[in-house]
Amino acid sequence: MESISDRHPGRRYLYVCEGITDEDRLKKLGCLFVLPTGGKFIRHEIVSFLKLAYEVRDLVLILDPDGPGRKIQERLVQEVGPSLTIQVEQRKAIKKDKVGIAQMAMVDLKEKLRPFVLHDILTDENLSLDEEDFYKLGLVGPGSKEKREKLIAHYHIPFTSAKKVEDCLLMLQINAKEIQEVLS
Repeated sequence: MESISDRHPGRRYLYVCEGITDEDRLKKLGCLFVLPTGGKFIRHEIVSFLKLAYEVRDLVLILDPDGPGRKIQERLVQEVGPSLTIQVEQRKAIKKDKVGIAQMAMVDLKEKLRPFVLHDILTDENLSLDEEDFYKLGLVGPGSKEKREKLIAHYHIPFTSAKKVEDCLLMLQINAKEIQEVLS
């Protein structure tokens, strides 16, 4: 694990992984805010979003222990900023000739995540939105897509589904009043 100072002590971490399977595994182990890069060809929107998130959260990079994973790490550190990094031993991340976080035994992954998840559990962060806010703002249901598209453009959110947009707004600590201002 690379050590840097905790820039945002009252906030949960934002975990950055490579794929959707990695994201699912991290969430099962207690990571609330997880963003997959989509692999080594990271879309510009993901980097732009991470730059905004970096202003309010510490990033924890948990990437595959291979060449593409190292390249993703290098790019994110260069373009976004210094981040906490969970180093995974390659021998523990190999299964059926594949290398990655998704191939790790859950017990090994849990052990690597333990101090980070413990930090998140002990952090008393008030979430900026709740589901009721999302409904009141008209961000779900008929006619909601246009509103979400405004938020997606404004905050560089790399996803379009209501749930993913809500998650990203929470990652950025955006509240209902700020959303209303963007939608007006």
